[in-house]
Amino acid sequence: MKEIKKIGIVDITEKFGLDLEFKDFLFKPQEITPNRHFEPHRSEMYSLGFVLKGEAEFIVGLEPYQLKAPSIVMVAPDEVRNWILNKGAIETKSLFFTEDFVVSGLIDTLFLKKFSFYKRNGQHAIALNPEDLAIIQSLLHQIEQKKNSDLSNKLESIQALLRALLLEIEGLYDIKTRNEHNTYSRSFYLTEKFKELLSENFTRHREVHFYAEKLFVTPKHLSQVVKEETGKTVSELINEIVCLEAKVLLQAKALNISEISLYLNFATATFFGKFFKRNTGTSPLEYRKGLS
Repeated sequence: MKEIKKIGIVDITEKFGLDLEFKDFLFKPQEITPNRHFEPHRSEMYSLGFVLKGEAEFIVGLEPYQLKAPSIVMVAPDEVRNWILNKGAIETKSLFFTEDFVVSGLIDTLFLKKFSFYKRNGQHAIALNPEDLAIIQSLLHQIEQKKNSDLSNKLESIQALLRALLLEIEGLYDIKTRNEHNTYSRSFYLTEKFKELLSENFTRHREVHFYAEKLFVTPKHLSQVVKEETGKTVSELINEIVCLEAKVLLQAKALNISEISLYLNFATATFFGKFFKRNTGTSPLEYRKGLS
């Protein structure tokens, strides 16, 4: 199968009319984003998004986050993400960067991989209180100042400030999620483990009994727990993640429908088309034609 295109730094600069100063780092200044439709997508960059005003829904994989300013979203490359803006405009700032940009010059080359919020099973959004926001805004302001300066060492300064920002976010993340984890039940952890397995296996396995076996529970128990925790059945979540992946693939115009159906392990393109229409209300071709 052809390589699937991911949104990169050049795509982001062109989309938002920004200057491409560094090949592996981009600062998107504060801006107001009105109500608009976004499609689910992947990026080849790590990202930090700061919601400074307004409310929105942000989805990473199957996890929806109800964001209310001030808050942060943190997403690693390859994670499917989508913004749902149906509550009015939001005001944001964003950073995009590669792993090489962050770890260049460090002895600890695993520095970025240690952050919990960039792991697949991590929480990808946290709320901020006014004190947290003040610290974050100060670091963002310093990064923006360095970026706009003529200093000969501004690249190294931005790298150092970005590392400090990531460490600050990790500290806030640890405090907030530790308090939440104390109240989580066994049902929650079973559901999260199921979602993790699903994200790794959905192109090959779409049977409830496969996941139940892996989790050492009965299909009935897994179905009951997942339904209680998410409001959706195991089968609904399986279909949802397959359709989400299909939407990402359908945005790659170089891939034909047959290639996509093969990648998703459907017997034929016809079976894939029926599955997609049954779950989304539109055919793969109609979905593709409707993309802006």
